[in-house]
Amino acid sequence: MQPLIVVSAERFFRGGTVKAVRLCLQELAVAAAGSCRIRALVYRQDDYPALPGVEYLSFPRARTGWWRRLYYEYWLFPRLARRWKPVLWLSLQDSTPPVCSRFRAVYFHHPLVFARLPWRMWLKQPGLLMLKWLYQLVYLRNIRFNDWVFVQQHQLREQLLRRYALNPHRVWVIPLVKPLFTETDKKETHPQPAVFRFFFPAYPYVYKNHLVLLAAASRLVQQGIRNFEIVCTYDENQNAYIRKLRQGFPADLPIRFTGYLQTHALEAWYHRADALVFPSLCETWGLPLSEAAALGLPILAADLPYARETLSDYRKVCWLPPLDVEAWAKAMESMIRGNFSFAERTEKLKQPSAFELSWAQWLQLWLHQLQSEVKHAE
Repeated sequence: MQPLIVVSAERFFRGGTVKAVRLCLQELAVAAAGSCRIRALVYRQDDYPALPGVEYLSFPRARTGWWRRLYYEYWLFPRLARRWKPVLWLSLQDSTPPVCSRFRAVYFHHPLVFARLPWRMWLKQPGLLMLKWLYQLVYLRNIRFNDWVFVQQHQLREQLLRRYALNPHRVWVIPLVKPLFTETDKKETHPQPAVFRFFFPAYPYVYKNHLVLLAAASRLVQQGIRNFEIVCTYDENQNAYIRKLRQGFPADLPIRFTGYLQTHALEAWYHRADALVFPSLCETWGLPLSEAAALGLPILAADLPYARETLSDYRKVCWLPPLDVEAWAKAMESMIRGNFSFAERTEKLKQPSAFELSWAQWLQLWLHQLQSEVKHAE
């Protein structure tokens, strides 16, 4: 019987996390063809394509609370591992369950662990601060038990190495390099629309920095500039944070709330947008940056290391101080008036390809190591 790989990702149910899991499984399925089986533990099987050699198991109650995650990782999954006897357990959820497996690997892509936000921001969503502390506690206990630790960027790899004193040869970068949308119909010219549409696809978390956009929009309206709108992909009453934030600004701000968008609707909004705005204070990649760049959209982005690395090859981006309302308002006004001023191309921040590979390349390395161990045992 072929060796079994278990991939656990049962808490991911929408947005960029599901896309990252989908890309991972697609690459692993191709690389593992005829060599091993893959059993993927997911929130909802319908979110993923049928892949050769991949079996899906759905866990629709995985998001009913943190106690459920602890139950899965510390009781259910160890029992399943004893029954299934996997050779490799790959967790795509930042921490690895204590399972009996010859090899263990983890994919770390949660931005809160290294987030450094002002205290007033944490107090607006204290649940995120508790989540940050819990992640640090659980991750600190489990990360050293992995044979491999994967991250999306080199700057994140350096932070992990500094914080946890890990073996550098066990920490690898697997970037999200595959365009999520097609690269046709790129917007190389800028026909000036009657209403300029800024697109901000993000969930209403405080670290996404919605405040700076609402404040910039308010400032533009006060100056008599109203021929624009900011499109946000959530409901205006999505959670307590965004409801309270909206109460601090005029109700007639030109902001459109679309609610959560499925993939095709999201892509349609990208094509209708005139520019992407992305002031997020912490990300492990910033998937909307890649999606907008694939379509050739102009981008206003927070001048932070994650964004610099993600857009290291992109020309049509304007870097802004993430908390400077005046800078965001001026940059938005310039685009509304048809003045597109982008940053000069600088030396790429992205590091050389050392310790960087794809899921398929890593699986081939692991299979070679596994075969060597089997031969040595014989």
